[in-house]
Amino acid sequence: MAYADFGFNFRNLSNANSAKHPSSSMQILEDEIYALRTKMEQSYMEELSLSSQKVIDLSLKLDVKINEYMQFIRRKTKLQ
Repeated sequence: MAYADFGFNFRNLSNANSAKHPSSSMQILEDEIYALRTKMEQSYMEELSLSSQKVIDLSLKLDVKINEYMQFIRRKTKLQ
């Protein structure tokens, strides 16, 4: 893989909370993160470079979605 995988899985995190509070917004964000990560991995495999503009653009988009997800988690945690 072209990225560091530290074992953090957005899908597992939400599944732990979904029994208590299902959220379609969270699921949408997870799906977007998964799709962007997959596209970024595929782009790396095609380009064979982490510094190609295509990989960088996807990485930036992925960063934004991950930040949105983490903010969503923080807000949700504060409300509980």
